Amino acid sequence: MLTNDSQLAVILDDHGLFATSFSLLLEKYGLFHFVKSFDRKDDFLRFLASSGTQKIYIFLDYYLSEETGLSLLPEIDRLNKNAKTIFLTSALSPLLIQTLKNYNPDGILSKSCNLDTLKSCLASVRLDQHFIDPFFEKLLENHQSTAVRFTPREIELLKHFARGDTIAKTAEKLFLSSHTVVAHRRKMMAKINCQSITQLITFAREHEVI
Repeated sequence: MLTNDSQLAVILDDHGLFATSFSLLLEKYGLFHFVKSFDRKDDFLRFLASSGTQKIYIFLDYYLSEETGLSLLPEIDRLNKNAKTIFLTSALSPLLIQTLKNYNPDGILSKSCNLDTLKSCLASVRLDQHFIDPFFEKLLENHQSTAVRFTPREIELLKHFARGDTIAKTAEKLFLSSHTVVAHRRKMMAKINCQSITQLITFAREHEVI
């Protein structure tokens, strides 16, 4: 049954096919009165800014073209304090799921979740309770927790390193000093006890952080 606070859902996913199909799913089962999907961050943020203080349910893809969904959390909170954010991801890495969990979103769902799991998630979030897909919960239970924790800024830097951007180019794109970029890189390498940027990028890819 729909309530007054469950009318508006917004999807941000730069894979247009998934965004469209997920939007149709939400509409088909009457989970929201209105569903809007975006594949561009700027369009999404403009829409969010126009929503004012209206309660809005955001389904946010972790992997975006130029950044990750994590980096948008502060902006979402600034634009609408009543927004509920649910991460959607196809990743299977315990490290990534734990990283998402550490940032305390309202929900974390697998893109492969079934309808019952989706409904359970929405029921919990509407009661201001956090929800993690049972599949991910089991994934975390079956793997030893790791102390490694990358910040959204570090993950953003990792994506640039993986694309082959130089220190200077990365610094220019992110409006940072080269010294700051080098310091971040050194800190990340220390976190996983590696000796080269190649090892760092390999680790990030193996654990689906980027």
